[in-house]
Amino acid sequence: MPNSAARISIAYSLLTLSDGALRMIVLFHYSTLGYNALSLAGVFAIYELCGVIVNLFGGVVAQRLGLLTTMRLGLILQIITLIGIAIPSQIPPVAYLMVLQGFAGIAKDLTKISAKSAMTAMNEHQSGLFGAIALLTGAKNTLKGVGFFVGGLLFVAFGMRIALTGLAGIVAIGLALTITLASTTGTAKIKQFAGIFAHSAAVNRLSVARFFLFGARDIWLAIALPLFMASAPGWGFWQSGAVMALYTIGYGVVQASTPKILAGQRAPDGRLTALLAGAPLLVCLVSAGLANQYGANVWGILAAVCLFSLLFALNSAVHSYLIAAYAARDAISLNIGFYYSANSLGRLVGTLLSGWCYMQWGIVGSMAVAGLMFIPAALCAWPLPAPSGQIAVSASDE
Repeated sequence: MPNSAARISIAYSLLTLSDGALRMIVLFHYSTLGYNALSLAGVFAIYELCGVIVNLFGGVVAQRLGLLTTMRLGLILQIITLIGIAIPSQIPPVAYLMVLQGFAGIAKDLTKISAKSAMTAMNEHQSGLFGAIALLTGAKNTLKGVGFFVGGLLFVAFGMRIALTGLAGIVAIGLALTITLASTTGTAKIKQFAGIFAHSAAVNRLSVARFFLFGARDIWLAIALPLFMASAPGWGFWQSGAVMALYTIGYGVVQASTPKILAGQRAPDGRLTALLAGAPLLVCLVSAGLANQYGANVWGILAAVCLFSLLFALNSAVHSYLIAAYAARDAISLNIGFYYSANSLGRLVGTLLSGWCYMQWGIVGSMAVAGLMFIPAALCAWPLPAPSGQIAVSASDE
């Protein structure tokens, strides 16, 4: 049902756009009120924590309630979050924000699981399934990047309350598109959660490597980079949002291109995966060293971000291929709690460390610590076996 697939994709895309914009608006608004980087990191950590929980159990909920029901629930929670933050409250701001950011984390991952599972169900017997999922995933990251820019721009132009109310209206359009869909749309069979760890040592090792990979990324980029850019001479909130947008869009483009990039290549082993983790490590450490010696020049940081984003996206793509290959080889469901939560767990730790490192050492310290976190990612990946044959590509999840 192409019409149903289009509606689901649009609804998911609108939520994703609002998700990126919400992060920038909250980050910028509360930083102007004097909240430090660590307080803001704590707020966003609740968002990531709820993502961990939803990734573990969201599939079970979707199976019991139906994919469309859980998708609508996610959209409704996002609307509640946007309106709730826009409305003044007597509750202490940090506690209030934490609760609502928890709703946003649930909304994002519940909608993601529902949308991808529904697309899988509707394309279950079609050869274009990977292309559809890859496009949906790449578009999701691209739209989140656009959301970063839109959030910064709306905040500067209209202020927090009008911006968030408008975003709530956009998500409501997505919700309306799903209301008339038949309940039979998307009846994917989602396997029950059977524990954090898989029976495959390779899958568990890859999951740990992915935890460190995404933790390293967010130590630099979650809190430290946007606050650094927003406070740089001659820069401001919308420029900072634009930088985050360009990074995320570029990452999304690489993800959407993953099938063409990897198709027909010999399957990578752990040593290649470790070397790919070593490349952004060098970018972080060299950039931090230069910034420490010559000063943190905003254009130099931007150049480092561009190189980092390309290397990180390729590394993430290889991880995504390997988890699919191991699952197919060992007859493991891709709904493995530890792997699917590794992104969120890594982002949770990375976000907290981003706020703390930025408070302690500024952008230079954040870059250096991010680089060091790639070391365990490389060490965990090194012993991974190469799947037999050539790459049968798989889409990245985050």
